[in-house]
Amino acid sequence: MDRDMLESDPFSVIEGMLIAAYSIGALQGIFYIRSEYPLAIVRVENALELCRKKGLLGKDILGSAFSCEIEVRQGAGAFVCGEETALIASIEGKRGWPRIRPPYPSQRGLWGKPTVINNVETLANVPAIIDHGADWFEIHAYLTPEKVPELIEIYRNRITSDAEK
Repeated sequence: MDRDMLESDPFSVIEGMLIAAYSIGALQGIFYIRSEYPLAIVRVENALELCRKKGLLGKDILGSAFSCEIEVRQGAGAFVCGEETALIASIEGKRGWPRIRPPYPSQRGLWGKPTVINNVETLANVPAIIDHGADWFEIHAYLTPEKVPELIEIYRNRITSDAEK
């Protein structure tokens, strides 16, 4: 679950977000966290502050020409805000309701600027995939004997099924 990841290892998500930001030239990142998850909010905010103190966020990260700031925005927690255009509207202070596309968020998203939206788990896996290579990380979908689809993630030489999460 994404909340568990934010509460237990926000640094992996921050690192993935910074890699993504660097790769597309973004200067800003936003964590959109439901206000019903106060521990996740506190853990992410604390991790971001520690990253700023260590020179991993802000202007000229680690003495480079790359600058990026990341902030936390709290959401009301409406289920519909899982849809990317509804999430953008909520961050902008509007009702979190999906909008008709095109334009797509990558063309005109948050505050009218091109926007990339990714899931917490996706971002958290980016550093490990870079470290170990794409072949190391695989996701397979299987049909169980009961004909129920089950997602199996294979990484770090361990198999985890949805049932274990």
